[in-house]
Amino acid sequence: MKKEASLSIVEDIKNHKFLMIKHLRGVNKGFINFSGGKKEENESIEDCVCRETFEETGITIFNPKQVGYMEFPTTNYYVSIFKSTEFTGEIKAKKDEVEVFWQDADKIPYDKMREADKDYLPEVLAGKYVNKRYIYDENGKLLDIINLSLTGTEKSR
Repeated sequence: MKKEASLSIVEDIKNHKFLMIKHLRGVNKGFINFSGGKKEENESIEDCVCRETFEETGITIFNPKQVGYMEFPTTNYYVSIFKSTEFTGEIKAKKDEVEVFWQDADKIPYDKMREADKDYLPEVLAGKYVNKRYIYDENGKLLDIINLSLTGTEKSR
């Protein structure tokens, strides 16, 4: 069964920062990226991104805009990427799951991110809509990136 999920990029435009998380468990343990998670039954993907952002960070987002879509067929995950610049609340991490912090926009820790995050994030931050398929092996090694925005069988790498 197809597993749908969301990813939430929250930008504090005034202070030039992004809300980021460090995973403390699971397949992403030790990696840094953004809040998000699995869509629940009968939940819209927009409601999912708002719920997951709040549950993991304590931040309530408003008017999230979809800025991308990623496929991870190896794990059967299909992830809608959203960006929000309207939010309220104070950081409160989901205990034992994530550390939450505001990261300076010019100091994003790409060296502590998964390959897919390193690939799509610069494009999203440049204002592009991303539509890609990431092929990983069973050990979490990235094997291929397919840019689904391109026609035919062209690949981005």
